[in-house]
Amino acid sequence: MNVRQFICVSFLVGFAFIPASKVFAESLTLELFLSQIRSGNPELQSSKLRAEALEQRIEPAGSLDDPFVAAGVDEVPFGGGDEYVRRYQVSQSIPFPGKRAAKAAIAESRALSAHSDAETANREVTVLATQVFYKTYYNTKSLELNDKLKQLIQSSVASIQSHYKTGEANHHDVLLAKIEGSILDIERLRLSREQKILHALLNELRNLPPEAPVEALSVQFCNNDLQEPEVPDLKDQPELKALGYNVMQAEKEQNLAELAYFPDFVIQGMAMQPNSNMMDRRSNWGVMVGVNVPLYFEGKQAPLEAAAAIDKRASVLEEKKIKNRLNTEAIDAKKQFETARDVVALYRTEVIPSTELAAKSAQIDYVAKRISLTQYLDVLKVQRTQELEYLAAQIDVELARTRLKELLSAPPILKLAPAKPSLFGTSPMRGGGMGGGDTVSDTVSMGRGMSGPSRKSRSSSGMGENRNFGMGGGM
Repeated sequence: MNVRQFICVSFLVGFAFIPASKVFAESLTLELFLSQIRSGNPELQSSKLRAEALEQRIEPAGSLDDPFVAAGVDEVPFGGGDEYVRRYQVSQSIPFPGKRAAKAAIAESRALSAHSDAETANREVTVLATQVFYKTYYNTKSLELNDKLKQLIQSSVASIQSHYKTGEANHHDVLLAKIEGSILDIERLRLSREQKILHALLNELRNLPPEAPVEALSVQFCNNDLQEPEVPDLKDQPELKALGYNVMQAEKEQNLAELAYFPDFVIQGMAMQPNSNMMDRRSNWGVMVGVNVPLYFEGKQAPLEAAAAIDKRASVLEEKKIKNRLNTEAIDAKKQFETARDVVALYRTEVIPSTELAAKSAQIDYVAKRISLTQYLDVLKVQRTQELEYLAAQIDVELARTRLKELLSAPPILKLAPAKPSLFGTSPMRGGGMGGGDTVSDTVSMGRGMSGPSRKSRSSSGMGENRNFGMGGGM
């Protein structure tokens, strides 16, 4: 065993005895990030607690009213004296049959709808967190590319200056190289600022302080797993389930409004005990049964019944609207996946190999002095920019997969890959920096927050509503 082999074996043996927590302490995978969000995100925790709170209200909603108990004195003479009667009274209100069951069913529908809203919130946070995670990873790779290009420019400046002294390069080549370096410096400032915002978002989703350190992101792409995912069954879609429970709630509210025409019953028991001075009086008791009479039904029960019927029709139409939106979204997400998959295949099989050949040819031409150094640098910059675009295309596949798996009626949408690959002849740095110009989202914000179908206002987002979930850079 030679010295090099001995060092390698010693390193591997020592690495094997390092605790796993130390090895992976600085690596943050998407799965670990999502698990941290599920356990610490306040939005998800609050939505679960609200659903549990509504579940606790089901049994009280169908319970009888508390009985009324009273005790006092009666038949006390105005002129004074010690002759009086002790009176005891107990009364219990009993709703008309069906009212209690309807109230309990309404409370149960609200609780079930809240649980479905919690599932929807979990999907929304998952989609948004996945986008922020990959956007941060992409931004990190953009910074690395910026450093590589900056080193490339710096190493070329001395060469251009030496060629300029010998007359083999023009003065504008020297100036152009310096300008390229300044553009990269400006680009790095923008990327660094955006990285701080993205790190704050990663911590916000995990319920950590914004300045908490963020571990190095670890991403593994399954380039061989590009099989088209199946469209999820809408019957398991939480948004639809929530609206379905809203329809059930509206039906029970209409039933309760119809039952309001029927009277409730009141059973009352009484007992009277004269004092010891009233020898001619005996203790006695009595029972009464009463009902409330809906005399004002035209101004009370009738409008409530009409409102419940209208609300039921609105809930049914809203359910149809969200179902149609989800069907469209499923097709849109599926096509986005197919497009992203085709773009990945295009970069892997055609764009990247062709650019590698072009870079080798440019190197030969530069050595043979058939092209200038700046032209050769442009080819190398395009080559490295295309590597970043290939990464963006791979991320788009994962984002589309997540979008289809966690189907939402109005999802946040992020697309990183440019509309077309960078081409030779134009410097990618002069075209607005790395990232494909205006085809890439430059900012990430939480927007107006995330919410599922509201149980109070049964209006959910559709095609025509501007729900900003945060991630920019649409399709």
